[in-house]
Amino acid sequence: MTETIDYMVAEIPALQRYGRTLAGTQASAEDLVQDTLERAIHKFHLYQQGTSLRLWLFTIMRNLFRDQYRRQRKSRAIASELGHAANDSAPADQLDRLINAEMLAELDGLKKEYRDLLIMVGDQGLSYDQAAKAAGVPLGTIRSRLFRARSLLAERIGAQGGGAVHSFS
Repeated sequence: MTETIDYMVAEIPALQRYGRTLAGTQASAEDLVQDTLERAIHKFHLYQQGTSLRLWLFTIMRNLFRDQYRRQRKSRAIASELGHAANDSAPADQLDRLINAEMLAELDGLKKEYRDLLIMVGDQGLSYDQAAKAAGVPLGTIRSRLFRARSLLAERIGAQGGGAVHSFS
């Protein structure tokens, strides 16, 4: 188990970057990283050896973020119904959070191979060569999958958001 924790600790910088992307603030990202690591340690028996630990941790983080987002949205709706929405001031990054939530929802709907590749290249900054080695496929396959993944994602977001497509790379 100590070796596993060492591998998880090595992923903390990547988790912090991804958490910042999701949560918008450094403090929220740190909380999200802590919650992710706690959940990963408790659920490590579900991790499939031989798969990417980083992507497994990212999946946990994304799911935690979504759960928190849903809870916050639900509590705001309840407060609004009760007429306690007096302090309904929105944070400055509300639009960014909405865009990130939409992006995550659409990203989650992509095939696993597309989703994982977009995270490796788009979020983690791996080169195409590094992604090809990590995925165990030729460079040309990475290029065509990224093209298809980005096209699908742009099409889905454009259809939902009225044509506003944000670059993912």
